[in-house]
Amino acid sequence: MSFSINDLNNLKKSDEYKNYKENNYRFLLLWEKIYSRRKDLWLTQDELRKLARIPQNKISELEKWIYWEPKYELLSRLSIALKMPIEYFLLDSISRKTVELYNYIFSKIKGIPDIMQFMKLPFFIDLNIVKINWKQITNFDYIRWNFWPFDKKVYDYQKLFSYNFEEWIVDLKYFYLTIEEKNIIDNILISLPINDGEKLKILSYETEPMKKLNVTLWDNKKMGEKLFLY
Repeated sequence: MSFSINDLNNLKKSDEYKNYKENNYRFLLLWEKIYSRRKDLWLTQDELRKLARIPQNKISELEKWIYWEPKYELLSRLSIALKMPIEYFLLDSISRKTVELYNYIFSKIKGIPDIMQFMKLPFFIDLNIVKINWKQITNFDYIRWNFWPFDKKVYDYQKLFSYNFEEWIVDLKYFYLTIEEKNIIDNILISLPINDGEKLKILSYETEPMKKLNVTLWDNKKMGEKLFLY
């Protein structure tokens, strides 16, 4: 048995999912990434089995919440078959929805994004979207660090998007980022200097989370302190 996207969304609303997520969050991240990537490429489980040379029962187990710890060799084969850098599957710091968000953001900007854009644009989106949905899109835990609201997971995403960028990203579909969220994101991006990292840095210090810390761009106060977006 494999799940459709509707099945997936219904399961995510269930108590079963919430309990499972609490106890098996790391594995759940991997399951979502493997399942959605297979759907990106329009592959059946049997087709993936043939490409990756993996028994189908292993793929089925990964997609049915049956917890087991996949070995590196298996993930390496999946990485090749699914045309994704292996870091996408290995790193718990990477979530599928945040990958979708980055892909959507980068479709709107010019050129190769710098670190300021990698960190600041998701921050502004999360900051504004929690006012509407009470839940941020990314898996970032923002802190005050040097010149920006920051989470070190950003470096894993930056590395992921540096690997043969157009080769794998062209297939990416939006399973977790909703149409409503994309419409909100569009309005947020229109209001920002999305192609100017330095201006984004300055603007981030004018946001409420940074103002609540009573810090300025050039001071060293409250480094590492958590930012609350609500």
